[in-house]
Amino acid sequence: MAAVQLQEDNTNLTKEKKKLQTSFSNLTEERNQLQTSYNNLTEERNQLQTSYNNLTEERNQLQTSYNNLTEERNQLQTKLTTCSNGWTKFSSSCYFISSESKNWDESRQDCLRRGADLVIINSREEQVRHGDTLWIGLSDRVREGEWRWVDGSGLNYRSWAKGEPNDAGGREDCGELVKGLDAWNDLPCSDGRPWICEKKTPVHPVGI
Repeated sequence: MAAVQLQEDNTNLTKEKKKLQTSFSNLTEERNQLQTSYNNLTEERNQLQTSYNNLTEERNQLQTSYNNLTEERNQLQTKLTTCSNGWTKFSSSCYFISSESKNWDESRQDCLRRGADLVIINSREEQVRHGDTLWIGLSDRVREGEWRWVDGSGLNYRSWAKGEPNDAGGREDCGELVKGLDAWNDLPCSDGRPWICEKKTPVHPVGI
């Protein structure tokens, strides 16, 4: 009986050992698969981190380039919207006031040579900045009594001195801005006066 029992116990132990070996093998295989998955995920994570780092670096470089271009654009914009030496900026125009006197036609020719024209006054604010008696771009030469600016436009803003224009002597066809009055007067175009030229600020926006 003892021998039979030992044989049975041995058989059971052998079966249990085989089961444990099978379980161990399965666990080992599962462990290996998990390790492989972990390694793959780690590699994928590392690749994603590398891609992220590269994209971040590229983004930073692009941001730096954008900032540099923006600064360059702003500097160019400042240069393009700044008046030349001897000219004064107001609103969207540059103004040049002569230091000599010429008749109206000669004054206008001087302005045209400077890439400008005799001033067109559109507001009191624009007018009072000049503070001198000057030829302005106003005449009624085309049709008597019909005052127009040098660009052919009519008078949306008017600032005639009291009693003007009066065409005294029948030959006052050009307009001047009178110092102290901040108002306009008509007088003969052949008279000598300093003059004021106007040209639009050369705005040429630079896109990014």
